[in-house]
Amino acid sequence: MFLMRLSASELHALHLRRELVPALESAEVRLGRGGELSEGEKRAWKYSLPAVARDLLDADLGEVEMMVEYRLPGVQGPADVILAGVHPRTHEPSYVVAELKQWKRVHAAPNSNGRFSVENLPGKPKRHPSEQTAAFCRKFLQLHTELVGHEERLAGLTYLHNAAESDVSDLLIYPRTRLSHIFTRDSRGALMRFLRDRLASGPERGAAEYLETDELSVRLDGLGETGQLPWHDGFRLLSDPVAAQRYVLESVRAAYAAERRRVLLLAGVTAAQGSQLVTAAADLLGRAGYATRTWPGSPVPESPLCDVLFCEEASLAGTVGWRTPFEGEKGTSAVVAGLIRASRVPVFVLTEGDAPGGNAAGTDALIRHTAGALQVRLERIELDQAFG
Repeated sequence: MFLMRLSASELHALHLRRELVPALESAEVRLGRGGELSEGEKRAWKYSLPAVARDLLDADLGEVEMMVEYRLPGVQGPADVILAGVHPRTHEPSYVVAELKQWKRVHAAPNSNGRFSVENLPGKPKRHPSEQTAAFCRKFLQLHTELVGHEERLAGLTYLHNAAESDVSDLLIYPRTRLSHIFTRDSRGALMRFLRDRLASGPERGAAEYLETDELSVRLDGLGETGQLPWHDGFRLLSDPVAAQRYVLESVRAAYAAERRRVLLLAGVTAAQGSQLVTAAADLLGRAGYATRTWPGSPVPESPLCDVLFCEEASLAGTVGWRTPFEGEKGTSAVVAGLIRASRVPVFVLTEGDAPGGNAAGTDALIRHTAGALQVRLERIELDQAFG
């Protein structure tokens, strides 16, 4: 996940002893990443990381931890460093994703909307580094359960520590957001104030440990062809409902982050269990910023409605005409088609045993055929097998 985790004081000391780059190279080998490092990467380690460590020290934040070369599954390229500490006012974990650039002179590329030419850096025009940082932050928020409902704990910045503002003025026009701040050599003082506003020093290192122990919600690098999420053995639906709720939450977030739309089918639960899982997942997703609805039954919502739409089998079974074919195609449902079209991630909960009017086998086939008619991938999650 990252090469090294150490405090700003520790990194600065390694730099002064000229041991920082060798230590990072050893970490690369130890983690099996291999490959010949470019001179550019070595320069970044030699100059950019110490620049941030020095700024943290000058801001009296020497105990803030630096997680170097932090990688996320499914994201091309790592974040140069994630700073982890506690918020000075809330005392909650607080993180800053930092993209470090040694660029000195940058201009908007002619005839290339939103792209930039960097002096002494050949190749096609580059996208704005803050755009890159914000995209990484959004993925970071999607994948870490620790940050669900607590997006304020994360900020992103780009630091051009070699550049004067007059030489990168085209970059500074980029709109600032919580995830896309930008600082230069000339605004070092503003950077230090920003860091002091977000991070506090202290002997405890809990914030970084959260990121080490927190399960990634979606291990994209571990998904097989089926797209099924791996999970630990030993969880039980009844004895550990919180784990089951997290599993549902993670499945939904994985589908939302996928490039192509998916329909989720949750199976293997009673009506009561299904309702509890839906209520918990909808609440967590809503607090994380997803527009989430549960469908109580007719009328069929208009498209588009929301990010995530939960539909329990009882709601389908209680809807008049829900078995009416979609566009006359046998084995499909116009109601189900409407629900699939109404959200980015439609989630159908199939129940067993005490579902009023339930007919799980028939409902399963109807939803599957309707998804196929709409050319939307369907993923079935057997909760009784994962937690049974």
